[in-house]
Amino acid sequence: MSGQSILLKRGVPMGNFKRIAVFSALLLSATLCFANQISFQIVQHDDSADNVTEDSMIIEDSVLNTFFEYGYIVTNSDAAISDSESQDDRLFKIGTGEAFNGFSDYFIQIKLYYERTDKTLSASSDLYKIDFTIASAKSGVKIAEKSLKNLKIDRTKKNNLSKISEDLVFQINTALKANKA
Repeated sequence: MSGQSILLKRGVPMGNFKRIAVFSALLLSATLCFANQISFQIVQHDDSADNVTEDSMIIEDSVLNTFFEYGYIVTNSDAAISDSESQDDRLFKIGTGEAFNGFSDYFIQIKLYYERTDKTLSASSDLYKIDFTIASAKSGVKIAEKSLKNLKIDRTKKNNLSKISEDLVFQINTALKANKA
């Protein structure tokens, strides 16, 4: 007797076994491939700039790439300039709505604070503080808020803003994981 006819006599058709094995493998693969989708927004606070600065764009690009490397599906709203908390709140609501409509799991607003002082060595203002707020895109409920202060900007090092961005993403990722993201 062949092996297949023995299995058929025992009541286990070979075709069903293959289907169950393939279904199990697909289910396991789908579980391992799940990634959270996040949307973020850069909000720039800089009294000396009328447009989003190159420094803010470098940070935005670095944040996008680093989140992608962490395994997230990432989208972002346009970077914006703000000069007040009420404008920050308005931008937050717009960003949360865009994240919800884009089927994101989380929305992150990143506020970059620049200042121009007598110590400023470059033509542009120096970044001195970063605040971020994480919210559920579905409910709009704020999950975490944190501030990174006393940033040391070294304009002689080309990748300094990228390093600050990587540290920022690490802090955000830690907060996301603490909230089971």
